[in-house]
Amino acid sequence: MMSSVTRIRPVWLLLLGLLGCDGGPSGPSTGNLRVTILGLPSGTAAAVSVSGPDGFSQAVSASQTFSQITPGVYTVVATAVTTGNVAYEPSPPSQTVTVTASDGQAVGSVFYSQATGNLTVTINGLGTSKTAAVTVTGPGGYSQALNATTTLSGIDPGVYTIAAADAASVGCTTHTASPATQNATVVARTTVTATVDYSAPPADGSVNFCIAAMYVTQSVQDVGGSVALVQGREGYLRVFVVADRANTAAPSVQVRFYNSGSLLSTLTIPPTSLAVPTAVDESSLGFSWDTTLTGTIIQPGLAIEAEVNPSGAVPETNTADNVYPSTGPQLFTVHTVPPLDVTMVPVRQSGNNLLGRVTAASKDSFLIHTQKMHPIDTFSTLLHATYTTNTSLTLQANNGNGAWGTILGEIDALRVAEHSARYYYGVARVTYSSGVAGVAYVSVTGTTPGTGQRAALGWDYLTLPGLSASVIAAHELGHNWGRNHAPCGGPAGVDPQYPQADGSTGTYGMDVAAKQLEASSLPDIMGYCDPKWISDYTYRGVMNYLRSPSPPILSGVSSSDVQPCLLVWGHIRNGEIALQPAFQINTRPSLPSRPGAYVLEGRDAGGQSLFSMSFNPNAVVDAPTPQDNFVFAVPLSSSAAARLASIHVTGKARQAVLTDSLATTTQGGNVVANVLEARRVAADRIALRWDHRAHPMVMVRDPQTGEVLSFAGGGQVEVATSKAEVDLLLSSGVRSQLRRTRVVP
Repeated sequence: MMSSVTRIRPVWLLLLGLLGCDGGPSGPSTGNLRVTILGLPSGTAAAVSVSGPDGFSQAVSASQTFSQITPGVYTVVATAVTTGNVAYEPSPPSQTVTVTASDGQAVGSVFYSQATGNLTVTINGLGTSKTAAVTVTGPGGYSQALNATTTLSGIDPGVYTIAAADAASVGCTTHTASPATQNATVVARTTVTATVDYSAPPADGSVNFCIAAMYVTQSVQDVGGSVALVQGREGYLRVFVVADRANTAAPSVQVRFYNSGSLLSTLTIPPTSLAVPTAVDESSLGFSWDTTLTGTIIQPGLAIEAEVNPSGAVPETNTADNVYPSTGPQLFTVHTVPPLDVTMVPVRQSGNNLLGRVTAASKDSFLIHTQKMHPIDTFSTLLHATYTTNTSLTLQANNGNGAWGTILGEIDALRVAEHSARYYYGVARVTYSSGVAGVAYVSVTGTTPGTGQRAALGWDYLTLPGLSASVIAAHELGHNWGRNHAPCGGPAGVDPQYPQADGSTGTYGMDVAAKQLEASSLPDIMGYCDPKWISDYTYRGVMNYLRSPSPPILSGVSSSDVQPCLLVWGHIRNGEIALQPAFQINTRPSLPSRPGAYVLEGRDAGGQSLFSMSFNPNAVVDAPTPQDNFVFAVPLSSSAAARLASIHVTGKARQAVLTDSLATTTQGGNVVANVLEARRVAADRIALRWDHRAHPMVMVRDPQTGEVLSFAGGGQVEVATSKAEVDLLLSSGVRSQLRRTRVVP
């Protein structure tokens, strides 16, 4: 016993020593805090205070170390300091620093920098032609040239000189600046304004006209006319006549249209007002000579020449500069853009039976804004049979349940199953008027149309101001055409290259059908602010996408024709991979366009790979709940499909596996009997019932059209059809069998 006690005692002594209970070594019980202050002129006191545990409170005027203080959280607060009429702002103004019991020291740093101000230079009298010649100079060698009203933000306080030179406008007009020079004193944390007024020579009875600019717009255009036109689409011609001085003249403009050097037609545009502007101003149709152009005029090879005062009816000092361009007719860039083909899918939500309100009579109305804004000429719409969702989740304003992304995945799956090259746009009814209104996938920039994303989903409010279903469709299709968000309204996934920081279009738009000018301050269609129009940036991007060449045959696939394929689909939410039951169908292959972080593989019973490919899923945009979907049609011969035993998706340390339910679902060693029933419950609706243990999902199709009526799970579903038969593709998880089933009255 004694020897046993003797062996234990040193252990107790060691533990007591570690705890500092018997005079042995112990760690420090206090800590140290270093407050570092930088950026102030030498000798200038900072305005910093430090507070913390045990009532600790100290003012700090320069860098200082506090030693042997109580461990805990300390707050360092700094306020502005003014010295010699110069204000210095602290960064950060407040911070917390955790002091631990140790021999080291925690550090809190405060950086002072000179407070800045803003200078707004307002330039008047030059319309929207932006031809000002203003230079701003100031402290520290500051110099900035301006050609239009601008706010110079975050500049050092001090005296700035604004020098304005006469501005030679595009055309025949020169404007005089007043004042030619002025000073403005910028004070920290304030905005000061300086104004420069430009004016043309006063009216003295003589006048000279010229044309300063001319362009054709079909939706949006810059003053230089550099946005390409769509062949065959109606356009709007604007001719900007200017005068060299104020006047009360009203000349006409003659326009001559050419194609490939041959004169096609001539027309005369009467004056729009009793005065000619002295500068290009796009902000009103009253400041230009305009006419609508038919699509037959807008063809490759189009060139236009314009002449002001062609008959000389209005006396002027110089008629030698009346023709524009002076070098000959202006050649316009006209591109051929494929027609837009959209299948509108009425969505019936299983969870609440709400049906999206789109009909044969209203389907075209969903694309009104798409045609007005985007670079397309014609479109066609088809009305799909009503689609009943597999998920019982219903669409919510905040998408808290992820239903928007889940139903979008189903729309994409039925598009692939129907081997369609059309865009599929699901139309759903919701119970709210503010919240998530639509979702889509963004095609990767540079992806050809055939391999891009062609599925979207939106609500059905056609008459809702600002957020009509037509506007929502124009936004969601923009995503399908490779456009990310414009920075307005706080969306995620903002395009870092978008040129306007406020998300505005920055260029004047035109609703040609309504002959209505759209202001350059309107938000872009790809943002969340209203009302919307389209910027030339978005318009060019969409046109480039739509004009991309047709894709080659998919790598590793002998043909892109309809052939036996395996439909594999699912989603990734919160990092978890979910695989939906697969179906053997005849469709066109749809494979990943590029490698990615996930791997899709099919294996036989012995674990041998039958197919394998890597991919990146498609992010669902416009839905607050993050979700990524994937849908593939993998070419698979009947012999390979017969050997398929499992489907695997792996990536980012996660895995999902599908196996054959028929191989595992038994009762007493026998496969469960497959109960299958189709019964009519209304003139346009049937109820289906089957054994979901053997077949976890059924694809319901119209036997005549092949349209998918539902991806249904759970053993029962009601679908919309008036047909006497339906085709049921019963999936066992990895394989499927087709049964044409007669509906019991």
